[in-house]
Amino acid sequence: MRKLSEILPGTTATSAGSTAASSGNVSSADAGDGECRYCGGARFVRLNVPPDDPRFGEAVPCRCASNETPEDRRDRIARYSNIGALSRLTFANLIGRGRAPGAREQETYRRCVDDARAFADAPDGWLVLSGASGCGKTHIAAAVVNRLLDRGEAALFVVVPDLLDHLRSAYQPNAEVAYDELFERVRNAPVLVLDDLGTQAQTPWAQEKLFQLINHRFNTRLPTVVTTNLLPEQLDERLRTRLTDAAIARVYVLEARRPAELRALDVLDHPVIRDMTFERFETRGLHLAPDDRRQLENAYRQALAFAEHPDGWLLFMGPHGSGKTHLAAAIANYRRQRGETPCFVVVPDLLDYLRRGFASDDGRQHDAFDEIRAAPLLILDDMDTQTGIPWVRDRLFQLLNFRYTARLPTVITTALALDDLGERLASRLVDPAVCSMILLGQPQRAAEAPVRRGRGGRPRKP
Repeated sequence: MRKLSEILPGTTATSAGSTAASSGNVSSADAGDGECRYCGGARFVRLNVPPDDPRFGEAVPCRCASNETPEDRRDRIARYSNIGALSRLTFANLIGRGRAPGAREQETYRRCVDDARAFADAPDGWLVLSGASGCGKTHIAAAVVNRLLDRGEAALFVVVPDLLDHLRSAYQPNAEVAYDELFERVRNAPVLVLDDLGTQAQTPWAQEKLFQLINHRFNTRLPTVVTTNLLPEQLDERLRTRLTDAAIARVYVLEARRPAELRALDVLDHPVIRDMTFERFETRGLHLAPDDRRQLENAYRQALAFAEHPDGWLLFMGPHGSGKTHLAAAIANYRRQRGETPCFVVVPDLLDYLRRGFASDDGRQHDAFDEIRAAPLLILDDMDTQTGIPWVRDRLFQLLNFRYTARLPTVITTALALDDLGERLASRLVDPAVCSMILLGQPQRAAEAPVRRGRGGRPRKP
């Protein structure tokens, strides 16, 4: 990786030989190392005139700038840009609607790309792109820089952790460029892209340098693009107030990052669950008694109505194999096709996960639990095992009570009768203002329910 001092031209105008440099026929090629011997690469010089001259201190273009060919300019701004291998990332090879499966996220991505194109054509204000790794935010930011370079306009692309490393090295006595000069060059770049904000070491020094940089560009209204893997509310408060100011910044959340543990628990992408749709739910070909068929068709209609307008809770009750899981998964798949991100969790797996996490006091488990209980649509499948254990009832009540008070759409399946779920859980499920119960056959009593087994066929233990 080259040093920033090797790719950023000097910005401080010099007065040495300035009069000759601004009015002769000397090019930058006169310098043995390829750098103009008059301006040192700054491309401006100050007139060498007496202090009482009105032009004293005035900066004028150096002759190396006046004699620059279009090819020379393109090469120079390409070196300045620090775009390197990312020169391959353009608007032409962007994925039109991004990689996210949801229609809503795809539409957000499309609007972001349109805004980025407009920004590249006329840089103004800030673009802040938030999203998980791989969602395309760096591609968009690089495409902005490459579009500017194509038009012969200067822009600087820096990765935040690398920038901080360069600034630290500039403190060294033998540094080629002093810290103050290097920092000045970056913060006054005509267009600046700060890539991967949030991946740097969270030290007080790093936070202070980033605030100084962002605050300067905020106050001077310099065009800036920022990409980050953090959600806006997760940013440091001082940075957040600048990066989300609606007067200057347009913020796009391209794809919310979900904890890896939550991705492992959410089974909606499993092939069997993914194929459980309303179109695949069969009611006519089954050998059912008329009353059972009507019950199943009624459950189908209620599930579809909930999927179209999720509001409140649905509780599917009935023995295993009655179609509860299929209808619950069909609701989740229906909402995902419309751009939402429902969470489908099998309760025994969730309990095993929470037991391990809370026993080890691992903060990641707490984060995943918070994500699950605040999911915009949550499906809890198979809530019929271990419910007689106090610890399990406490955790499930904590989860359901949060969603009950917040009125978050929730779908629950169970093979047990309400009495076997415990008084506190049942009190939330029997509230007709929140929860609608759908019977698919007769629920089992806890003593009749088969033991749910974990991996290897062993019964699940508390």
